[in-house]
Amino acid sequence: MKDTEVIEALRGRLAVPTGRHLYGIIGAYTVLDRFAGKLAQARTSADRRFPKPLSVNRGILEAIPDDEFRQLVADEAKRPEPTAAHVARAFETFLRSVLKAKGPVILTDLELVFAYHLELSVLRSLAADEDQVILLLPGKREGGRVVMFAEVGESNTMLPSNLIADNHLWELKD
Repeated sequence: MKDTEVIEALRGRLAVPTGRHLYGIIGAYTVLDRFAGKLAQARTSADRRFPKPLSVNRGILEAIPDDEFRQLVADEAKRPEPTAAHVARAFETFLRSVLKAKGPVILTDLELVFAYHLELSVLRSLAADEDQVILLLPGKREGGRVVMFAEVGESNTMLPSNLIADNHLWELKD
């Protein structure tokens, strides 16, 4: 799809006041950067500008105090499970904090989420009614699946098929 088609589809979906509001835009990193710029110039159906994308990686790292982060890094090789659990808590804390603003939230840079195999159902459960989440996802469709990080080589990381409804997921091409 073209950028403008996706923006118009988003505007229409976001205008619905209730229901599940989790959306995904997939494409190459460069395509997603271009799209984010165009989206920042567009207006929602409420005549407000779309917000700038927020980095999930940065949000997770900022939610973990420096002392705890140093300890997690030191212990991760021998005890990865507590590190993953800590990152998961930081992810949920970040999500809840950015959703307080009400209105659409655009999230990018989800590499830590996938690297630690975090449970993504928190996105699905929090993105409802006034809490609207748009994910910019580096990936591509292959068959009925979305392969994440496809442009960096062989990838077996998949977007969970039940996370985003098919009519809430768009793929941008170069």
